[in-house]
Amino acid sequence: MVSSVEQASRDDERLRVLRDELRKSEALIESLAKRRAERLAVADHVAVQEAEEERVRALSDVAGLKREIAATRLTGESAKATPSAIAQTARTARPKVEPGAHWWDVYSKASRTGPLPGSSPQPPAATAAQTNPTRRME
Repeated sequence: MVSSVEQASRDDERLRVLRDELRKSEALIESLAKRRAERLAVADHVAVQEAEEERVRALSDVAGLKREIAATRLTGESAKATPSAIAQTARTARPKVEPGAHWWDVYSKASRTGPLPGSSPQPPAATAAQTNPTRRME
């Protein structure tokens, strides 16, 4: 069994390491953006693509580190929280469902009628090539 003081020390160290990694990844993203811009200036499309792929991976790393830091904070806070505070959070965190909406209809769109935005209500009219069987389409 680990004492609460030792666990808190471990958690602080973990958080420090995560923040250091986050700073390094953010600096890498900046340098990759500069490298990409430099390669664009000299029209080196292969290097541009490589820099962009590395930047996307670094952005993914940053997102993962931020999630990990948030989880570390939540874990630390939930250890200090009382059971009644946790129950209150659970009650208020439930999504609000509109009356008559299905459980799977998270945006309450099932009750809408008519065509969806951006869709045409009727199929487009046939062209002469589609209606004239003697006309060849090539």
